[in-house]
Amino acid sequence: MAGTGTETTGAAPLDGVLILASIHFVLKAEERLKAAGVVHEVVPVPRRLGSDCGMAIAFATRDLAGVRAALKKAAIAIARLYRKEPGGGYSELPITTDEP
Repeated sequence: MAGTGTETTGAAPLDGVLILASIHFVLKAEERLKAAGVVHEVVPVPRRLGSDCGMAIAFATRDLAGVRAALKKAAIAIARLYRKEPGGGYSELPITTDEP
């Protein structure tokens, strides 16, 4: 299941991983992100991160503000949020910001 435009040459790497509470929320988030024009892809949760749901959404961290806005508008809560590091590890990102 691919999002919008992930095959575009020169696209930003999908280095963000969004973990949600259930597959229902993953599918709802996929729909909302597509409508918002955010490039993303539904992927298995990386083993290092684990999840009861089993599926996650990969996105470019440069689009993080758009991801947060689309999910907030749809009342979808983020369970966990990560950035894939160049060495293959993951660093956890804050779920919320102090933005108005």
